[in-house]
Amino acid sequence: MLRLFDASGRAPEPVDPPESIYDAIRWPAAPEDRPYVALNMVTTVDGKATLLRGRHRRPIGSAVDRALMVRLRAWVGAVVRGAGTVRQAPYYPSLPEGVPDRRRQAGLDPLPLVVILSSSGSLPTEVPLFRQAPRRPVVFTGPGAAPETLRRLREVADVLPVPVTGPDSIRWVLRTLRSRWGVQAVLSEGGPTLNSAFFRAGCVDELFWTVAPRIAGTSDDLSLVEGQGLIDPMPTLRLQSAHLHEDELYLRYRVLP
Repeated sequence: MLRLFDASGRAPEPVDPPESIYDAIRWPAAPEDRPYVALNMVTTVDGKATLLRGRHRRPIGSAVDRALMVRLRAWVGAVVRGAGTVRQAPYYPSLPEGVPDRRRQAGLDPLPLVVILSSSGSLPTEVPLFRQAPRRPVVFTGPGAAPETLRRLREVADVLPVPVTGPDSIRWVLRTLRSRWGVQAVLSEGGPTLNSAFFRAGCVDELFWTVAPRIAGTSDDLSLVEGQGLIDPMPTLRLQSAHLHEDELYLRYRVLP
């Protein structure tokens, strides 16, 4: 791993092991009314974050990218996923060995809270994410979720219907995570539609973006942020660091106010 750029002004230098580039991260203080929010995503060079239509391909990112995703979870209070991501990867997010003990010593729960946003609540409740969860997940649903769907979800998760819609729904979820569970930092692991909702709500503080040396090349696949209409005002980012490992780029951006 080679560090190409660092906002602190450090010179480029090798980093070993490559999975350690974000190990020193400690999140800034949260805003007054919500947790600090970071998004973590991987895309192809042509900006695609999904491989759809039943194509059998390897994961977009490398083993290093997947290791970084796990390590970024180390010091957040909650990991947030959309319904589509849960269907594609229905497993409880893991942590590196020894991290749960270090979290406990730091006054955190041993594992981050898993939070799922699904307006319909239509989720595969038989999967390991629910049935083998070491900590009960939380599902936020839309106000129109069917009663039978809510009943089924409550067997495996804490369920909170969100009483508002649009950008206010993301703000309501984040305020609730802060007030009810004391969450100070959130890592959102997507997908693209959820990313769009967070940006529209003005609730993204950082973006961790892995650019894998691959081309998807179809209009069926979704980009890093996928929603209807423009995000206005357009978010502006400032590069904080850039690393390179075997043709894969690891970029960290701060979202400017």
